[in-house]
Amino acid sequence: MRGSNKYGSIFVITLVIAIVYGANGVVTVNYAYERQVGGHIRNAFEVNTPEAMISELNKSVAGMHAIGLTNDLYAAYFPWEQTPDRSMAFQYEYIDQLINRTEAVITWRTLAYSGNSTPETLGDVYEQKMDNLRSFMIESCTERYVCTDWIARDVYYLNRATPYYFSGLFWGGATILFLMSGALFVIVRGMEVSDRVGSLGRLGRARSEVGWLYRWAILPGLALGGVLMALPFILGALGP
Repeated sequence: MRGSNKYGSIFVITLVIAIVYGANGVVTVNYAYERQVGGHIRNAFEVNTPEAMISELNKSVAGMHAIGLTNDLYAAYFPWEQTPDRSMAFQYEYIDQLINRTEAVITWRTLAYSGNSTPETLGDVYEQKMDNLRSFMIESCTERYVCTDWIARDVYYLNRATPYYFSGLFWGGATILFLMSGALFVIVRGMEVSDRVGSLGRLGRARSEVGWLYRWAILPGLALGGVLMALPFILGALGP
């Protein structure tokens, strides 16, 4: 395969791989986590009773166990990154603390409503306590509005779907291949058309003039894109 066709083929192959990778990530990988864990975490944030919050948190813990997130796993690929604050053991402890706080609200509500306080005052205090629980769930969140499961999410992707944990590498490589192959296809196809209509052998001269560019820029750029796309799968095969 010569000329613009090879660059067109690279573009199409990259596009197909990217579509399959992205679709599998949404339909299979992400859905499995959201169904078992992520959805329950968001539900726990949205509900307005401590009992419902505890129920959703317990469901999220059960989901973590269901997808194999054991205490000995870490949200880190390299051994020197595997510190206690990134362990699933701490994730379970953190959720237990949140459940204990929520149970304390139930205890307070039971005692308060059996006393002499007015319902209006108790209602305001109750809402404030629920808001405090929600604040605890979104504390230090950056990328998501509820990040109570920040360790579990990374552990899942790293240990159960490693190529998607390193998705930045994949999409970086795909972007390089898209841009380079697309641009080269347009440029070379334009030269081919000019040659066919007799534009003084422009394509032949261009090839000889930019041979060094092809060897030292185009080929390395295409190779870099391919390596970056493959690297998440290589890291996944090697394992954290």
